[in-house]
Amino acid sequence: MFLSKLEIFGFKSFANKTNINFNRGITGIVGPNGCGKTNIVDAIRWVLGEQKTTTLRSDKMENVIFNGTREKKPMGMSEVSLTLVNDLGILPTEYSEVTITRRIFRSGESEYLLNKNLCRLKDITNLFMDTGMGTNAYSVIELKMIETILSSKADERRRLFEEAAGVNKYKLRRRLSLKKLDDVKADLTRVNDIVSEVEKTVRSLERQAKRADQYTQIQSVLRDKELALSEREFALYHEKKDSLKNEIASLITRKDEIDVDIRKIENELIVYRGQINTIEIELQNKRNEISSSTDQLHQTQKNISVSEVRLNSLVSNHSRLEREITELKSQLDETVIEIENNESNLVTLNQKLEEKKSEISSNEQSILEKRSELEQKRTAQKKFNEERFELLKDISDKENLAAALKKEIASHTANIEKLNQKIQNITNRIAKTVGFVEELNNEKIDAEKKLSEAGLQITLREKEKAELENKLNSLKEKEIEEKTLLSSLKEKIGFLQTLISNLEGISKGSKVLLEDTEWSQKEKNIFAYVGNAQEEFRFALESALKSVLNNLLVENTEELQSAIDYLRNKDLGKASFYLLKNHVDRKKSLLDKISLFNTNRKIKKIEQASSFLGWAGNFVEAEKEWKPYFNQVLSHIAVVSDLKTAIELHNNFPDFGFTTLEGDIIQNNGYIEAGSLPKQDETIFGRKQLLENLKKEFPKHEANLEKLKSEIAATEEMLSSIDLKNLTDSEKLIANDIANIEKQISQLEFERRKADEEIDAAQKEIQELAEKSNLLDNQLGDTNNILESLQTQKENIDQQTGEFEKEFRAFEDEFGRLIDSQNTRKLELERLKGQINNTTDFISRSKNEKTSIQNGIQKRESDLLRNETETNELKETIEAMNFDLDTINSSRQILLKDENEIDGKLKSIKDEASQYERSLNELRDNRQEVSDNVHSFEIKESEINYKIETITQHVKENYSTDLELKQFEDLNTFNYDETSKEVHALKEKLKNLGPVNLLAYSEYEEEKNRLDFLHKQRDDLIESEKDLIKTINEINDTAQNLFLDTFNQIRLNFIKIFQTLFNAEDEADLVLEENVDPLEAKIEITAKPKGKRPTSIELLSGGEKTLTATALLFAIYLVKPSPFCILDEVDAPLDDANVDRFTKLLKEFSSRTQFIIVTHNKRTMESSETMYGVTMQEEGVSKLVGVRFEEIPDNMN
Repeated sequence: MFLSKLEIFGFKSFANKTNINFNRGITGIVGPNGCGKTNIVDAIRWVLGEQKTTTLRSDKMENVIFNGTREKKPMGMSEVSLTLVNDLGILPTEYSEVTITRRIFRSGESEYLLNKNLCRLKDITNLFMDTGMGTNAYSVIELKMIETILSSKADERRRLFEEAAGVNKYKLRRRLSLKKLDDVKADLTRVNDIVSEVEKTVRSLERQAKRADQYTQIQSVLRDKELALSEREFALYHEKKDSLKNEIASLITRKDEIDVDIRKIENELIVYRGQINTIEIELQNKRNEISSSTDQLHQTQKNISVSEVRLNSLVSNHSRLEREITELKSQLDETVIEIENNESNLVTLNQKLEEKKSEISSNEQSILEKRSELEQKRTAQKKFNEERFELLKDISDKENLAAALKKEIASHTANIEKLNQKIQNITNRIAKTVGFVEELNNEKIDAEKKLSEAGLQITLREKEKAELENKLNSLKEKEIEEKTLLSSLKEKIGFLQTLISNLEGISKGSKVLLEDTEWSQKEKNIFAYVGNAQEEFRFALESALKSVLNNLLVENTEELQSAIDYLRNKDLGKASFYLLKNHVDRKKSLLDKISLFNTNRKIKKIEQASSFLGWAGNFVEAEKEWKPYFNQVLSHIAVVSDLKTAIELHNNFPDFGFTTLEGDIIQNNGYIEAGSLPKQDETIFGRKQLLENLKKEFPKHEANLEKLKSEIAATEEMLSSIDLKNLTDSEKLIANDIANIEKQISQLEFERRKADEEIDAAQKEIQELAEKSNLLDNQLGDTNNILESLQTQKENIDQQTGEFEKEFRAFEDEFGRLIDSQNTRKLELERLKGQINNTTDFISRSKNEKTSIQNGIQKRESDLLRNETETNELKETIEAMNFDLDTINSSRQILLKDENEIDGKLKSIKDEASQYERSLNELRDNRQEVSDNVHSFEIKESEINYKIETITQHVKENYSTDLELKQFEDLNTFNYDETSKEVHALKEKLKNLGPVNLLAYSEYEEEKNRLDFLHKQRDDLIESEKDLIKTINEINDTAQNLFLDTFNQIRLNFIKIFQTLFNAEDEADLVLEENVDPLEAKIEITAKPKGKRPTSIELLSGGEKTLTATALLFAIYLVKPSPFCILDEVDAPLDDANVDRFTKLLKEFSSRTQFIIVTHNKRTMESSETMYGVTMQEEGVSKLVGVRFEEIPDNMN
């Protein structure tokens, strides 16, 4: 099997589609740095499924797509295909040729193809798993991987061994099995939780079903009672309803008679009301006329006042207008004078302007001639300056050159002196180094002896420390147990104290009597607090004593009566009591003796039952004074092992009760109470005694804890005295000293060789510097001669330039004065223009103001004329309105007299009508009284109808029955109150039962079936858990055996190949960490070339590391060869001799493995049978050139 073809398109620098055909044997890939050689290796990695972007030398996966150049656009996708010849069937597929393809698009989407069919990454990974060709296998090795394989991080190294051993599929199966095991455990936990909940539900539904049965029985009795009561109440209410109807009919007749009298009086009142209405209309009309006259009077008075105000305003305006006209005429005269003065001044300014323009024009021609002459002189000056600048530049260059030559000559002289001093220093240092090496060798021998002694001491102290640590761990475990037990006891004591102090579980009445001292000052107790039992029998006795546990123990009837009176007076409910004086021995009659004999016979038979555990009274622990009362209560109750036996014994001996250890009980009256065990905190029997026992037990455990703490402290003190750290630190220091000594010796030897090389280099450099100094002296002489000639030329030019500068400055000053004089004239011209413009603007504004004043005078004269006209008109209007006011006042007095006459007539008629209304009101009151009586009887009838409807609806809703009117002989003698009480009592019983689930039995059956199903599921999960654990153990055994066998073979091969690459006397080994799972154990590599003893493999040189890694790689190939191997510049650190060994090994293995080598080394290139060159003719785009080498037949030479 081998890699036959690689197709690259758009991957990194391979923009164009590139096909690379590979042959068996060794193929070399060469080219300059940066041409894209390693991109071929990255392409193979990538198509095999590599997901790490760092391995592909990128920060994100989309960056592998060709990103474009100045000439080429970026591509939208990248594709690589790899074809392998599967002639040996190494890959698990039926195809003899397998092509895998990977594509990636700019959008981030990826595709994988297997023989041009879409597949998953997982399919590619599984195809190459344990073949040595995966992304994490040893088929692709680059230079940085050498460091990784040989580094202190063992994960990368172990992956190579796992790939060679073929255990990856087992580790994958183990990982999947462990995940399944975790899932199964999680499912089991979840199922157990569900089972626990469903079991609670089943128990609850079982109790609900019993309650539903009890509910149905009570409901049946209630129906009969309530129907009998409702039918009689229905008949009785109908009888009352008929009586009320007769009373209502009589009252309605009386009401009709009163209505006739009311109608007669109402007709008389209608006539009177018509007369009153007519007179009221007439009176209202008169009042309206008076109101209108009054309004007219007020309006006239108001108009007169307004006109008088307006008249005063007009008089005031007349004075104001006359004053304003006088002021405006004065302003007009002043404005006319200002206009005349400014027009005269404007003529004078225009004459001065023309004179100034003429003067400026005559001077312009003289300025132009002077400017032309100035420009000619400035051009001549510029030419002189340019010639002088060029000469100065040449002088500066030559001076700089001379200074540089002098500096360089001085530098060479100083360097020669330094080099001579350096040679002397190096010679002295070499002499000292030889002495240091001898001293260090002596120190090394002493340190190695100390290291051996320190190792022995550490072994002895480690053994002693391990024994003490085991003892300490044991003591700490006991301490934790004691602390947990003490914490549990403390919680129980606190909990029991809370229950007792709060009287939890005690009935309300008993709780009140126990807490209050008002009714009795004596100590008070109940049955629950004066007895106790062993934990095993506590539930049994709790059930047997359940009816009396809350009973308050009283000594006599007086105390009993006191307690009862206290509860009644305070309305505190009821309590149960146990009268101690009642339980006294009395003389037995003959019948009593016969009964006792029969009872004893039954007792003996019960005691013979196999499940009989004892009589309940015998298990009670109580003070002597209380014991007889427990015996009395429990005299006929036996404790048996289970409920089934209890029922069987009760069937044979119905006079006895039987209780079980789980608290189930069947009493002598046949009452059974059974189900789940009550919680510990739900029991009240023996609660006080249990608290006392726990309090006694607590100090013992505290003492045990203190004792354990003392032992722990003593052991820890002994452990702290064993200072292993100092011993190990001392050993490490000694080992470090030895390593440092070896390192120093090696360093000193290296420095001596380096010093010899430095002396040779310094002597050679001194000779070169002396030759350079001679050449520089000659060059300096030539430069100084040229510099003297240039200085003479500079002096001549400086003299000519000085004379010309003096003449130019005098002419330039004269021209400046001429320009200044002309600028002064131009400024004067602009000033005159400004004065003319200002004067013209002022004249224009004054003329506008004159027009405005004339318009103002004209307007005010017009307003004055209108004001005089309006004043005369207003005076005439006021006189006319005063005349109208007198006329209106006379008419109003006549209207007021007519109003008083009509009002008197209206009052007389209203008095007569009032007498009729009083009579009408008396009749209406009588009618209302009759109507109220009718309404009262109708309400009573409605109430009876409502009660009838309520009874009918209640019976209909509750019993689905329609009531019929029947005749009952006992209708008036029936005891309604007693029957109602019975019905109420039955309803209270139903209420006390609480919410009843009538579907409980069907739900119970359904949940019971579900519970059985869950039990089966749980059993299946437990079996699955066992099977998975067994499978994981088998996988571990198989994988460990494979790994160990492969490791041992690789180890032997590694030692052999290492000695081949180095020398037969060189040492190398692979060491597997002991007492650890081989699949997780660290693999250490040791390599010690002859003459070296490195403490770590990381101290080897780059070439030695490469050869060591190569030895390991080929050791793996001997056990499980990879069909192909790609080596990316791994020969870079090797010298020529080691490259020859390396290539020799490649040729040996090329018969079984195809090698593809990226290299710069010529000797490695020579070993290649096929060579590809990678170039970059176009910037950023890689191109491939192929060459194949063949042997030349002898007859061709």
